[in-house]
Amino acid sequence: MATHFATRVGKGVLAALGTVSLSAALLTAPAHAADTGLFGIQDATYDGVYRQSLAIAGLAATDARIPAAAVDWLADQQCADGSFEAFRSNTSTPCSPSDPKNFSGPDTNSTAMAAIALYLAGRTAPARDAAVWLNDVQNDDWGFPFYAGGDSDANSTGLSVVAIQTVQPQDRSGRVPNAQAWIGSLKLKCSSGGGLAYQKGGPANGLASSQAYMGLSGALPVDPVDALSPNPDCKKRNAVSNVGDFLASAITQDGAVQSDFGSGADYSSTGWAVLGLVANGVGKGAVKSGVSTLTKDAKSYTYSDGDLVPAAAGLLLMVAAATDEDPRSFGGINLKRALIGSMQ
Repeated sequence: MATHFATRVGKGVLAALGTVSLSAALLTAPAHAADTGLFGIQDATYDGVYRQSLAIAGLAATDARIPAAAVDWLADQQCADGSFEAFRSNTSTPCSPSDPKNFSGPDTNSTAMAAIALYLAGRTAPARDAAVWLNDVQNDDWGFPFYAGGDSDANSTGLSVVAIQTVQPQDRSGRVPNAQAWIGSLKLKCSSGGGLAYQKGGPANGLASSQAYMGLSGALPVDPVDALSPNPDCKKRNAVSNVGDFLASAITQDGAVQSDFGSGADYSSTGWAVLGLVANGVGKGAVKSGVSTLTKDAKSYTYSDGDLVPAAAGLLLMVAAATDEDPRSFGGINLKRALIGSMQ
């Protein structure tokens, strides 16, 4: 994700997105009664809802048993208007308004992932309330901001569009195609490698491209494809081909999408890219290479200081489901057992 995004939200958002490097300071919070049902022992301040949602979505994608306490924890985090903050330590206190200036209140990334997770877990009413809130905060340019009233960005638009397509598959309002067109306006020239900027005018961004690519591709979970087509070619007027080529080329060349922070392989971006490629039925070589990297490095991605990183495990579960890999032996890890065993 773009550096300014990480700065404005806090380093904890990196844990929410399952990036390679996690701040040790965020991994030592003691458990409280309010944490009952929460996956992972890490401090939930910056990523509680996001990681819980990604974990639940991963379990649902692999037809695993989803603990009721985990779904209850997530549902209890919902604000009265249907939105979600990153984490509410006291759910009896009403949510504050979404505030892009002070980077506080409900956000689209938490709300989008929560909508997906609740829907896949069978809690359709709160999932639809979350989707309605997302619809309400869509900007006039048809993109989605991180906080309501802020500027549109690729990640927030991609995740919001995935949520709407998952929860409201019959939506005919034009919101989804218009948002996808806005994503297309971020694509860079094929001569420069293609891909998407986090926001207009910026350079190609790996995580922005991978999450927005999923927004261009459909709903979650992604079903496996019997025979993927070759890696896509960049096309000037086709955002799906443009971004698909950018991601497939990055994975084919390096085995993974590289971190936007210059720290090597970004397994989170790679996982989202694999999901998007499979959803589009393309990227045979890239998917094979990406899954090979994710399985080889699964332990270093899903564990930090010996503790499971729930968002990473949830994303890998979705990758396993989309690529017909065994979620009980993904890189030597039983992802289902490990994730459920991490629940407080």
